[in-house]
Amino acid sequence: MADKRASILLAARPVLLRDGLGGTTLDRVAAEGKISKMTLYRHFPSKEALFVGLVTTMCEQMRESIENAPTAGPDRSSAGRLMDELGAFTSELIKPDALALYRLIVAEGWRFPDLSRAFERSGMCIIRRRIARLLEAGGVPANQLGQVAAEVVALALGDAYQRAILGIVDEGDDEVFAQQIEAAVTHALTKH
Repeated sequence: MADKRASILLAARPVLLRDGLGGTTLDRVAAEGKISKMTLYRHFPSKEALFVGLVTTMCEQMRESIENAPTAGPDRSSAGRLMDELGAFTSELIKPDALALYRLIVAEGWRFPDLSRAFERSGMCIIRRRIARLLEAGGVPANQLGQVAAEVVALALGDAYQRAILGIVDEGDDEVFAQQIEAAVTHALTKH
């Protein structure tokens, strides 16, 4: 059952990311994804449910990629582990499908709050918790972990991510991300 659901989401992904919630029909997903309508409707009774499934699955895949990203090792300092985590996080978020998903959430989320909640629950909440654990190991007081984690994520993404969302690619953006991540780590571990 889980394998069938995963194969449906894989087949539906390009259609959903290309056409968005407003431009997608389950019939089109079935036709382009070469999925029987009965199978599609059995697993996803509405296109909203299909989108929530896509959001959740893509966020889980990004989280797994972040968790499996190469690091300098367990003996690395708190600052180094935080830099590794933020580097893996920003690298995942600027991939074309991740940018397309985020654009969809912004465009459709206000009309379909379940979509926004799925994104928040499956994506942003998880990365902030992961960052908070690293900050705790770095000595940030427990009563400040949530706030500082949110600040760190925002600082690491900064202007370079905003440009990426808008489709603007500037030479040197990798360096800008590196500078933003360094500033986020400095903010987190020296000011708290």
